[in-house]
Amino acid sequence: MRHTLEGGTMMSKGTWQIAVGGVALAATVFVLPTPLFHVASGNADAGAVGFFVLGLALLAAGLGSLGFGLYRRSRDLKTARSYATREPSSLDEDRPVNPYGIPKSYGAVPPLT
Repeated sequence: MRHTLEGGTMMSKGTWQIAVGGVALAATVFVLPTPLFHVASGNADAGAVGFFVLGLALLAAGLGSLGFGLYRRSRDLKTARSYATREPSSLDEDRPVNPYGIPKSYGAVPPLT
């Protein structure tokens, strides 16, 4: 399913979770390596331990949010679609007219069988 935002853009489910997870994982790359080295070597002070815990929290939150966003996005792919449940990619009035199609009779003429 897609949601319409205030600007009129279409976003699928899970997009915000994927974006937040990506930002958290990118922040992990900047926060975690040095405190991880200090904690692993055994000469970490309180600040390094604090940044190590912050880096682990960012890593867990980023992976969790990214995984949840990908899960939400893939749920719609697992369900069968029909013409009744499909969502249009554009508005009907924006679609070009098929010059080769059978014109609509709107009930004046019975449909061809």
